[in-house]
Amino acid sequence: MRRLSLILIVSLLLIPITLAQEEESVVLVSQISLIEQTDLGLEALSVSPNGEDVLVVGTLGFAHYISGTDPIVDVELNTNDDDTLFDVDWHPQGLTALIVGDNGTMVRYTRDDHSISHVPGSIAHLMGLKLNAVSWDSSGNWAYIGGDNGLIVRFREDGNGNTEFVHLNGSRGSNIVDLSCHHQMHSICVIVTESDGIAVIDQQHEIHWVVGSEGTMWRAVECPHDERARCFAVAQQQSLGVIELNIEQPSLSFVASKYINIGAEFTGIHARDSGHVLLQTAPFGWVDWDIMGGDDDLGLAYPWLNNVDIKDPSIGGDSLVGGWSVNSDTGYGITSFGRVIYYYPPANSISDNLVSSLAPLLVIIAVPGVVIGLIYMSSSKLQKKYLGWSKARRAAKRAKK
Repeated sequence: MRRLSLILIVSLLLIPITLAQEEESVVLVSQISLIEQTDLGLEALSVSPNGEDVLVVGTLGFAHYISGTDPIVDVELNTNDDDTLFDVDWHPQGLTALIVGDNGTMVRYTRDDHSISHVPGSIAHLMGLKLNAVSWDSSGNWAYIGGDNGLIVRFREDGNGNTEFVHLNGSRGSNIVDLSCHHQMHSICVIVTESDGIAVIDQQHEIHWVVGSEGTMWRAVECPHDERARCFAVAQQQSLGVIELNIEQPSLSFVASKYINIGAEFTGIHARDSGHVLLQTAPFGWVDWDIMGGDDDLGLAYPWLNNVDIKDPSIGGDSLVGGWSVNSDTGYGITSFGRVIYYYPPANSISDNLVSSLAPLLVIIAVPGVVIGLIYMSSSKLQKKYLGWSKARRAAKRAKK
């Protein structure tokens, strides 16, 4: 009987989902500035911990500072480097940021004077390597760097300027696409790859691969909220991975994969508020993800900005590098060309009644891994236990507020 149940579950998972619906956008979007008059080929952005500073990086060593509260205020930066820069991440203290890129490029930005300098020892340890991602851990003691061919390195620098680079064991051969560290004491970090799946790095710098996440081309990962041990990753074919972190035993972390039929591809993530994240899409757009929605407490997708509703063709035809929120209703984004855009509701605010009245964009399939998912979905006892645990956490959080 149990075998028959598993076969039925697998069969249901193979049924294509086609019940997506067109929804009007909740926000409008307009361009407020242009960093330069030419296509900059921007690759990534990072917002400082206090939300006041933004760094964007891109081709030919381009780097630029933008005020997170007033993006018209900006500063041109000089990296003294012609290599393409692929990622940037602020130190938890918000005073400096690390930038990584092609040919082993690793530089440090300093907020006080907007200077950029090469990190000592980086050329000797990383020269010739393509560095795709960088993320500081919650304490700011170590930064993790990911690159092509499964490269994962941890880095730190002491007060005397002495640097340390250590290659992690347990990596696989696929390119590291993105990294994100959960900003909680004794945090763990999450890696996403082109084909080897998702892995977590524990407090002892050991790598644990998440069962069922392999075989998917993941594109980005974000751990947006300190108070919840959950990260989000987006992948090809309109997939979202909800990664449940086990802080005590990171090797037991798992991912629930959700298919979202929106007619676009996900490319990135950023926090909207404490209960939502925005999933950026190509063509240019956003989908709102309610992280506590759904009967499974794993989230639901709602419309936010549909590409067809963008009136300015130069914005709608561009690709989105990333964004950040000012509050629940408004925020900013930057395109690869270098356009700084502002999103906002057509009225003064987006009421909770309006958002809650919108039907979810589609039917969603949740699969906590492959093996784990089959066991979970065939066991009513495990489902009740998980839902009870999740509801208890939600109730405790509300009581605390």
